[in-house]
Amino acid sequence: MSSIPVTDPPLIPGDDERSRHHRILAREFFASALYVALVLLAALVALPRDRLPSDHAVLATMFGTALGLILAHFFAFRFAAHFTADGGRAEAPVIQEAGAGLAGGLLVAIVAGIPYVLFDGDDALLGSLIALATLPAIMGGAIARLRGRSRTEALMAAGLGLVGAMVIVYVKDFLGH
Repeated sequence: MSSIPVTDPPLIPGDDERSRHHRILAREFFASALYVALVLLAALVALPRDRLPSDHAVLATMFGTALGLILAHFFAFRFAAHFTADGGRAEAPVIQEAGAGLAGGLLVAIVAGIPYVLFDGDDALLGSLIALATLPAIMGGAIARLRGRSRTEALMAAGLGLVGAMVIVYVKDFLGH
C-alpha cells in the first residue's frame, strides 16, 4: 500500500518539484487567509451596532484576534511538522509552508484594517465587512482560474466561496460565536 503525504497535492502532468512546492505554499497561504477572514468576519458581524466600540478598540480586537489565530496556526503547524518529520526536524520547505500561512493571515488582517485608516465608525466597519466578505469569493475565483477553469466556472466558484463564507458566519453568529 503506497502512502501519499497529506501536504503534497497531486502532480499535474508536466509538474516538477518546484511547481509542486509553489502550489503547496499557495495552498497554505490561501487556507490561512481564508480561515482568518472567516473568523474576523464573524467577529465583526457580532459587534453590536447600537453601541459600536471605538475604531481603535475594533482595530485592536481585530488585529489581536488575527495575530492570535496566526500564531496558533503557526505553532500547531510547526509542532506537527517537527513531530511527524524524519529525525524530529522539519525541512526548509515545511518551514516555508508555515511562513506562507503567516503571510496569508497577516495580509487579511491588514486588508480588514485599511477601512479603519480611511473611514470612521459605521463606514469603517462596513468597509471591513465588505473586504472580508469578498475575500472568499475572490479566492474561489482566482483558484478556479489558476486551475484552468473557464470564467463562468470561476464565477461559480466565487459565488460558492461567498455563499460558503456567509453560511459559516451566520452559523457562528447564530450559535453565539
